[in-house]
Amino acid sequence: MAAIESLDGLSATELARELRACAGRMIANEPEDIVRLRARKLDTGREFSVWEYTIGYCMNLSDVASVLRDQAACAARGEEAGDVATLARTMERLCIWYAGQFETTGKMTDTEAILTRCAACFAGTDDADVFCDLARGLERYLVQLMFWVDRQLPWSAVSDLVHGYRLRQAASAE
Repeated sequence: MAAIESLDGLSATELARELRACAGRMIANEPEDIVRLRARKLDTGREFSVWEYTIGYCMNLSDVASVLRDQAACAARGEEAGDVATLARTMERLCIWYAGQFETTGKMTDTEAILTRCAACFAGTDDADVFCDLARGLERYLVQLMFWVDRQLPWSAVSDLVHGYRLRQAASAE
């Protein structure tokens, strides 16, 4: 990824390309936000809810970006009513809100910077192709980030708590 500090100079198209490239690199390279989030967990020992909220933020924002991207593409083709500028304003507001959530909940400064830059790029977009390209780049970044968050969650322990409890309850009832 380009240095987070250099994102301000990227256009929407350049940012979309960089987000896709970053997602590609994240397949094998853990993002710094995850390293910092894991280190924070070690300090407090009580971060499961932070990880759960973070994976939810990744899922929810990537899903909404996908829906709005599809709506913009349909509107551009004249298949349904829609205004790309309004959809872009919606994405701008979502990026601003989620940037705050990633910063407050997980102290994920890189993701916050990316979303802040995406918000600024969406704000100036009224072209469906540019909108769809940036929304798709953001989706790819968020989905790959979500995989890293998912890798940190102790799913076997959670499953054992839930299913083990039920099995123990069923056995004691017999």
